[in-house]
Amino acid sequence: MRLTSDFIKRNWLIIFPLASFAAAIALLAFLSYFKLESIVLFNQNGGFFDETWKGRMFLVVFLMLFMFESVLMGQQPAHGNQAKAKSWLTILLVVVFALFPLAYAVAFNFFGVGQTVLSVGNALRGSYWRAVTVNGAQFLERDWPITLEYIVFSVSSFVCVLAGYGKAGLKVFSISLAFVAGIAVFFFIDTWFPYGAFWPFQVLTRPTAAAAAGLLKIMGYRLSYTVMPGLASSPILTSGTGLPLSVTIDWPCAGIQSLLLYSLIILLFLKDSSISKLRKVVYFAVGAVGMYSVNVFRVVTYFTVMVNQGLNAANFFHDTYGELFSAGWLFLFIFAVLIVERFDLIEKALVKARSLRNLWRRMKSAV
Repeated sequence: MRLTSDFIKRNWLIIFPLASFAAAIALLAFLSYFKLESIVLFNQNGGFFDETWKGRMFLVVFLMLFMFESVLMGQQPAHGNQAKAKSWLTILLVVVFALFPLAYAVAFNFFGVGQTVLSVGNALRGSYWRAVTVNGAQFLERDWPITLEYIVFSVSSFVCVLAGYGKAGLKVFSISLAFVAGIAVFFFIDTWFPYGAFWPFQVLTRPTAAAAAGLLKIMGYRLSYTVMPGLASSPILTSGTGLPLSVTIDWPCAGIQSLLLYSLIILLFLKDSSISKLRKVVYFAVGAVGMYSVNVFRVVTYFTVMVNQGLNAANFFHDTYGELFSAGWLFLFIFAVLIVERFDLIEKALVKARSLRNLWRRMKSAV
């Protein structure tokens, strides 16, 4: 895709939102790096661009996905001249919502909107956070503002794509839109109902926690696995050697959100493909098993890091690398499916298997 002046004129409905989103994320990164953000907690603990839960790293991942899908949209001749035919209302919608994340970041940090956001969060949920959490300020001053950032990017990108390209655009941008919206939803649920209080997700942690406990015992670790009564109770893994250390497994730690996000994205990915229904079912099942296994491995890794290197190292792994396990599997699996289908690897493997079987039969009959 060459960025000629003619190309820009024909595809500005893609390029303008992409550039605006990139500018908003770049501004947040700049303010974070130079400790210029309006919220003191952000500047004390860093701007969370190196963290996945709950951090801004996935905003960068969203931007990369949106950029890749923008290239795909720009290569479709059917949409090349749509910018000329749009009404003023449509153009206004695209421009306003494309600039919304950038305007929000500026207003949040320089025009007092940040304090308004904190006041709203305190009025709606502050007393609850202070009552049920060890550090209510963390949820008010960190998790709540970051959650709103993802909501802003979700709404803005959805409106820009829908207004600019309609249903066809939603298909092309389905993965990036589902990704950023999914992160926004899961961040919101965990912020509003912290420490596994959202029982429909929390009850799903037990199979993952039990599998992790079993694998750790196979690996030679001595530990106990306990679950208190109640649907919202968290499984607890406690080391049985040396100084007792415990891991409380809430639904984000068990990767429940990654399984749900995987299901949404892989269904969108497979929905309009020419892959046969049987293969779609097989691909979905294989990917789901892989995602579940990755989540078990993440819990196991957290426990081993905690036992061998301490709680600080384990918490750093949890906040920074933990979510990359599931995100990495999701995108690697999609890439693997694309490679398998692009080069007909299944057909080639079946042909090779038949030839080997025939060769074996000839050798057997000759003997």
